[in-house]
Amino acid sequence: MRTIVFVDGQNLFHLARRAWASNNPVASSPYAWPSYDVEKLAHALVAKSPGRSLDEIRFYTGVPDRGAGSSQRRWHGFWSNKLRFLRSRNIYVYRGRVGGGGQEKGVDVSLALDLVRATYERRYESAIIVSQDWDFGPAVRLAKLIAQSQNRSLTFESAFPVGPGSSSRRGVPGTIWVPIDQLTYDACHDPTDYRPRR
Repeated sequence: MRTIVFVDGQNLFHLARRAWASNNPVASSPYAWPSYDVEKLAHALVAKSPGRSLDEIRFYTGVPDRGAGSSQRRWHGFWSNKLRFLRSRNIYVYRGRVGGGGQEKGVDVSLALDLVRATYERRYESAIIVSQDWDFGPAVRLAKLIAQSQNRSLTFESAFPVGPGSSSRRGVPGTIWVPIDQLTYDACHDPTDYRPRR
């Protein structure tokens, strides 16, 4: 069963930090920055259901402007380095912007459009959205309607970190909710520090 994994990078980072950072409040904690290995996590999620094959990983994130202050400059460097590495691994990367108020620009819309386009093009039988963002619900509904018009039955999951600090255990509407536990997340740790040197 062909599977595409769509990763909402900022959502994954913030959910993991909220779920487990209270136990590891120091800056050196692996939850203090996006220390996840995208490939390992995608493979782990696909492997949860027998018969699935990982056909594509698509990664979406906003990147702060380099000139928006020292903190944002560090994040700009981190994401630029990490996204460069992901592209070298043949992972599709969408690089959006982070506005002055910390809000991402274009990320959710791009992920939703790509999900619908991939459905129309019959590129998968199973889609995993690594996010807890309810804004993806309408795209999932539309994808199901498209699949129905194609006489196809697709599987949709939303996977997201869940731990003691989590505020919700609800996933994307219209999907099967798959909690990512701390053991699974930790097993997908990326030891590379993409943060720029001072």
